[in-house]
Amino acid sequence: MQTTRPAATVRRATPGPVAWPRTPRREAWRLGVIALVGAAYFASLALALRLEWYPQALPGYLYLGVVALVGAATVERWPVETLVNVTAFTAYTTIAPLPPALYGLYVGPPEGLVPLAVVAFLLISGRGPIVASAATFGTLAVLVVLPWRDIAAAGVDGAPLTRALLLDTGQDRSILVGQFVACGLVVLVAVLLRRQREATAELAEKNSELLELRAGEVARIAEQERTRIARDVHDEVAHHVAALVIRAQAALRVADQRPDQLVPAMREIAEGGQDVLGRIRGVVRMLKAAPAGGGSAPTTVADELDRHVGRLRSIGYAVESDVSLGDDVPSPQREAVLGVVQESLTNAMLHSSAHEVRLAVRQGESGWTVLVSDPGPARERFPDMPRGGSGLPSMRDRVSALGGTLTSGPGQDGTGWSVTAELPHDDRVADAPRARRAGRSLVGRVRGRTA
Repeated sequence: MQTTRPAATVRRATPGPVAWPRTPRREAWRLGVIALVGAAYFASLALALRLEWYPQALPGYLYLGVVALVGAATVERWPVETLVNVTAFTAYTTIAPLPPALYGLYVGPPEGLVPLAVVAFLLISGRGPIVASAATFGTLAVLVVLPWRDIAAAGVDGAPLTRALLLDTGQDRSILVGQFVACGLVVLVAVLLRRQREATAELAEKNSELLELRAGEVARIAEQERTRIARDVHDEVAHHVAALVIRAQAALRVADQRPDQLVPAMREIAEGGQDVLGRIRGVVRMLKAAPAGGGSAPTTVADELDRHVGRLRSIGYAVESDVSLGDDVPSPQREAVLGVVQESLTNAMLHSSAHEVRLAVRQGESGWTVLVSDPGPARERFPDMPRGGSGLPSMRDRVSALGGTLTSGPGQDGTGWSVTAELPHDDRVADAPRARRAGRSLVGRVRGRTA
């Protein structure tokens, strides 16, 4: 029985955050990049100190750089702890009143937000929570950038809010807009980068699914092709080889008593062997390449059936043939009719001791009917030949693929063996799936012989 390999199972990923693998190589590469950025940053501070650029700000920049680098290095392994610690450092150095000894750090806005901006960007663009990181960074940004102390003082004094925003505190209020925009861009770019990574991971997963589906489809097609090749070789060779074996046995039986018939029998065997070799070469040529055209004109179904009948009669069988077919049999039905007849005749030669075979092929309004039967007895002609071939399953698959049905079993009187195939016209092939299911249900009821 033909079996089909199950299609490749496709794993559907459930929605959720993208988890990029943390491998030692990736971790080493990430830490190496952080180290290079830190070296470049501290080298810039050393150059600024040498050139006396803002010397009062260098201590604060030093601490901010250290906190930002440590946060970037630890955010992958301890995301929540890193976010909490950097947030506390930012709040302490930018909002809380610093001790007099720390006033020289010069870590006011917007420089004081840099470590938290780095950590929030890495969390949002990576595997960390988006809402918590954005909310924490946004809250600190509002408290650090917005002059809330001036606004609170104006509220206490009863002054309007517009006056508080226009107070001259040494800072141009128009810079506040740029600072808020910069903080918003940190979150926006991180979210876009995360979406891009998720889209890339999803595309990679879809590509993997497509590769699995393609591999399953290729395996299925390859198995179908192997089955088709085996069926073609079986159809072309088994029938003719069985006839050759019967001729050889007949020649052995008459060799001692009637030696004059030995030479004609050997000649027939040689001709039959050449015919088998020719058919094998034809199958090989068909597998190598499609024919380029030309060649002999195709014969009709009736001519092919006459050849099969003549071959059986030449080896001593009495064949009752009743063939009523037109010349316009479509190619799929033609191959199915010839395949069923050839396989049934082969089974009769191999698995029955009868010397009579009845063949009936008719074409009606609903389709084609094939009947091959023998009266028995069902005794193996070649008991040493291995059993368990694929003749009946192959016939059933061929017929069911065209929407037909095939039954096999003992004759109506309980003796012999008969094979009946019903093939519909092309307009009924649409019902092939139902017919195939019906044909497969007969497998458990089929008893007897396979080539």
